[in-house]
Amino acid sequence: MPGHLFSEFSPSSKDAWEKLAQKELKGKWRELPSWTISPGLTFEPYLTRQETDSERIAEMQQSQKKNPGWLNMPDITFTDPRKTNAAIKNALANGADAIFLNLRDTELNRCEFPKLLHSLRLSDTPVFFQTDKNSGQLFSEISKHAGYYLKGGVAFDPLAHWMRTGTRYESSINAISELVHHTKSMREFRPYMIETHLYHNNGADPVQELAFAIAATATYMDLLTENGVAPLLAFNRALFSVSVGTRYLTEIAKLRAFRYLLQRISRAYELPDELCVPFLQARTSSFYHTRTSTYTNMIRASSEAMSAVIGGCNALTVQAYDLDSANRGDFSDRIARNVSSVLSFESSLGIVADPAAGSYLLEDMSCKLADAAWKSFLDIEEKGGLIQCFESGFIQNELQKSLAQKVSALHQGQVMVGVNRFHQPTERNDAGAKTLADVATHQFTLLNDRRLSDYFHQQSLSKK
Repeated sequence: MPGHLFSEFSPSSKDAWEKLAQKELKGKWRELPSWTISPGLTFEPYLTRQETDSERIAEMQQSQKKNPGWLNMPDITFTDPRKTNAAIKNALANGADAIFLNLRDTELNRCEFPKLLHSLRLSDTPVFFQTDKNSGQLFSEISKHAGYYLKGGVAFDPLAHWMRTGTRYESSINAISELVHHTKSMREFRPYMIETHLYHNNGADPVQELAFAIAATATYMDLLTENGVAPLLAFNRALFSVSVGTRYLTEIAKLRAFRYLLQRISRAYELPDELCVPFLQARTSSFYHTRTSTYTNMIRASSEAMSAVIGGCNALTVQAYDLDSANRGDFSDRIARNVSSVLSFESSLGIVADPAAGSYLLEDMSCKLADAAWKSFLDIEEKGGLIQCFESGFIQNELQKSLAQKVSALHQGQVMVGVNRFHQPTERNDAGAKTLADVATHQFTLLNDRRLSDYFHQQSLSKK
């Protein structure tokens, strides 16, 4: 086979491509954008092979998911046992492969698990129970009629919960350790979660989001191994849950960089690469949802979902476009499920394990994002680690600065569809809007999940 597929065409230099772009784009050449991911990390709009590091690219590709496809995992909020059971069955009959069941504010004795899980086989269908209640009690309830092997897990991040509420995490670490030991033969049951949502929803840029998530991973590895959990169990039994935002190419690179960084953590514990199988759930962003122009959220989530699957998620949760509506019904849930189904059945993205591999720009972005995040992670470690950095206010201050930059960008002309452009006047609804003043600025201030559009609406009104 010849060295070049089309040997009759001579290779073109980057200068030649640039001259052609100038000719084709004419006066718009200067408008060709670059990507600024975080302070000091900017990418040009195109890249050539000569500008890439082939060894680094091979290393990045080696860390990626080996099996193609993903689970369509819709988010279902518990209401009452029978209605929720019906909603789960309906989702599974109409495209879902797994369920993310939100029990967050529900006492476990209200769930009536025999009714809630009636005719569901947890050995076949992964169900992740999102709750901050006793994980041991939860497992006891769901395993009574589920046989000896369960899939799914407990979607609870004690450190993130501590940062939100101030509730200490130590007792939860003990409960997770016991549950990991109890379920050690259940390779597809994950007793705890490591999330990026808290950082993402407070305005973190991708470098910060990755750095804080890796710092959380290192913290859990330390806490669990100190509690007697084997490092390989501690690593493989986590559900890594990642928010995916609107910057299409950046978010693809972010997920790929996350897998690479997780491999660096596992290697630090001298774990064999072939035995480490991190499970990544990607969730479309609520931070970029607007409470107005809700149909726009549907389009936004479709772009985010594409980033998630091209980036290599194991499970995809597409959030409903009317996420905050008290009248949310089956239509929005069905549309959210179908976004994943269309990508799976009609795009062919599910037949390749790493669809982004080979793109010079995406490979370079993945590598440099990972390097910047690792550098930031080491800075966090030098300051005492994630827990110390939160107690000192370092994390809150970093998030505040990043959020302020995002709000400022909207006021300086960056477009957010349905928020500062392309919305109907009647769609404006600023109830509950916030100001930047409530963002953490002092030591040990708790974090809250936020929406970017809320700050734009509030500041816009304040100028009138």
